[in-house]
Amino acid sequence: MTNYKTKSVLIYDHGTFVSVAERLAKDFGKVYYYSPWKSSFPQKKFTLIGDGIKGVERVNNYFDYINDVDLFVFPDLIDGDLQLHLESLGCKVWGSRKGEELELERVAMKKLIVKLGLPLGHYEVVKGVENLRTYLKEHKNIWIKVDCFRGDFETVKSINYEYISPKIDEIEANLGAFKNHVEFICEDDLPNRVELAYDGYTVDGQYPTKTLCGIEIKDLGYIGVCKDYKNLPDPVKEFNTKISPILKKYNYRNFFHPEMRIGKDKLGYVIDPAARFGSPPNEVYQELFTNLSDIIWNGAHGVCIDPIPQGKYAVEVLVHCNWAERNWLPVQFPSKYKDNIKFRNVTVIDNQYYIVPQYLGLPEIGAIVTMDDTIQGAMDKVNEIADEMKGYYIDIPCQSLDKATEEIEKLKSFGYNLFE
Repeated sequence: MTNYKTKSVLIYDHGTFVSVAERLAKDFGKVYYYSPWKSSFPQKKFTLIGDGIKGVERVNNYFDYINDVDLFVFPDLIDGDLQLHLESLGCKVWGSRKGEELELERVAMKKLIVKLGLPLGHYEVVKGVENLRTYLKEHKNIWIKVDCFRGDFETVKSINYEYISPKIDEIEANLGAFKNHVEFICEDDLPNRVELAYDGYTVDGQYPTKTLCGIEIKDLGYIGVCKDYKNLPDPVKEFNTKISPILKKYNYRNFFHPEMRIGKDKLGYVIDPAARFGSPPNEVYQELFTNLSDIIWNGAHGVCIDPIPQGKYAVEVLVHCNWAERNWLPVQFPSKYKDNIKFRNVTVIDNQYYIVPQYLGLPEIGAIVTMDDTIQGAMDKVNEIADEMKGYYIDIPCQSLDKATEEIEKLKSFGYNLFE
């Protein structure tokens, strides 16, 4: 066994996964955290993300530390080039490397799915806002997405044009002069199916023999179950098997979440692979997997080991606060729940947790996670914690778990008793 108290780790993040650094600090002797902050007019607040967290040292100059670190962890996307550079220097890296393209280049991923002989839902690439408006007037129940630049806008569903037109107005205003050059991916909805994901990891295309697999209610809640890999639904295993050689080529060593919609026809339509720590459920497996540090350390060295879960079922509810987008938000909670609450873009000042405003237009500020040997037990714990978590204008959509349990029953009607 590796003595991690003699080892150091540096997490390179963009604010979403501060809690990963906090979790690794339980095991490693030294944990550094870095998120980008530099510009011609830098703001102090961005250097505070990750600061004040117990066991974590926030650093502002990444390359000052790379000669003193045993392990580099990249929970997010965008920095595959830096990962490859560190690897070329002989550093040990846990990250997606250029495998991030599987998520960032959505159209290319769809073409790859077809090449692999897997089912794919209908989609169209529409260039420019004006053409997008025309398309949405003619088509209902469409998911609108873009490659890579999720900061411009996140995936949104158009029920019909009248419903979505205010959002299109906002997108047009934000894109400005570039509005008629952006390529929008317009995907048909896939009704009467359940969204399911392999919520595990891969090391050079290898998968562990045990894993987490779960159902997400988008941006709201999640219920997962620990299973032997061999007992996953066949469509999940089929996709993983076919994508394995590509992951090996990328030297991919990270968590991997190919979201899939499964129906009565037993076909799995992959929609959006998350080539990173998913959110959810990374907040869950930070606590669920008691050997998370072992998984990451060994994986960075090219060895895929099994997780050791501390419960059969895992539940997560995201914490929302639109007010925190532009305002500092103090959040209060009983200290006994500290391990169950995972914050994004967080700092600690005078023993008070604050969410640092980001201006990204995203409501998520963190998550509550629990695990238990029954789904109901885990759900009860989430509700208990939610009742005692306080913050101005926060919303904790625990009701989303009811929808997730409905999806579990629907999945069962398709012949998959995954959550038994």
